[in-house]
Amino acid sequence: MNHYEIRYSMDGMPDGYVGKSSKWANDEKSALKHLLKKAPDKTGFCVFKRGAKGRILSIKQLELE
Repeated sequence: MNHYEIRYSMDGMPDGYVGKSSKWANDEKSALKHLLKKAPDKTGFCVFKRGAKGRILSIKQLELE
């Protein structure tokens, strides 16, 4: 399994807010499934599991030390 860091912004939060979540998964798509109701659209907009709307900014695989 790989470790992924997902950075996102959420509607309703102050300007410049960047949230960060860490997930373990086999690939990026699986990591997003742990955080979202469905895959983001082409522009990155999505709905999170708790119903908030936002945008995925980046997904990065973290190196194991």
